[in-house]
Amino acid sequence: MLVVGLGLVGGSLAKALRRAGYRVSGVDRPAVLRQARAAGAVHAVFEDLASALGTADLVVLATPPRATLRLLDQVERLAPASLVVTDCASVKRGVAAKAQRLGFHRFVGGHPIAGTEGRGFESSRADLFAGRSWALTPEGAEPRAVALVRRMVKDVGARPVVLAASEHDRVLAFLSHLPQVAAWALYQAAARDRSTRRHLDLAGPGFRDMTRLHRSPRPLWREILGENRDELARALGAFARALRASARP
Repeated sequence: MLVVGLGLVGGSLAKALRRAGYRVSGVDRPAVLRQARAAGAVHAVFEDLASALGTADLVVLATPPRATLRLLDQVERLAPASLVVTDCASVKRGVAAKAQRLGFHRFVGGHPIAGTEGRGFESSRADLFAGRSWALTPEGAEPRAVALVRRMVKDVGARPVVLAASEHDRVLAFLSHLPQVAAWALYQAAARDRSTRRHLDLAGPGFRDMTRLHRSPRPLWREILGENRDELARALGAFARALRASARP
């Protein structure tokens, strides 16, 4: 098993796979690889993807959406004929379209519906996926590839849910991307009010729970939201209408 990108999701996956008995290799920057080895999350490390591809039967691209799109070209070109590839990107339509253009039938789109507001390997944990859904968008993928990815998902304690890439992006716009934007907006509204910003320590559990996500890494989320802008616009429109209706006396 090869995990490319050992941040929150990739690092958690490496730890979960090790716990499930897999032999795990990792690809990332040297500093991150040192952390992963010290934590016992990986058996072997590689700074170069090309040299790592021959070491596993399944590669997981645990990278942001745009990096995943770039890596698909490289992996499809260099991967051995038997290698199966999946990803963890939060937006699926562009990734699925890219794989189909490449004729990459051993690619299975994936998205673990798990995470925190943390970032980096230091926030990773082996139980991140336990009991959580893991979306699979396997359009055009070989049955053998789908079966291998499904087994991995179950082995780390998650529940595979199969749906089309377009449906995934519609649903996650409402269930993940809109909540992120709403958390930013709610926190900023309070923090920018002259009186309220002096007394944010008065916030109760409701405000803290609803704004927890405002600490999420903005560069990553800006990329995710940009890749799903059409569906996010639909979700924001629906939210605005619901907000107006809810505010009526």
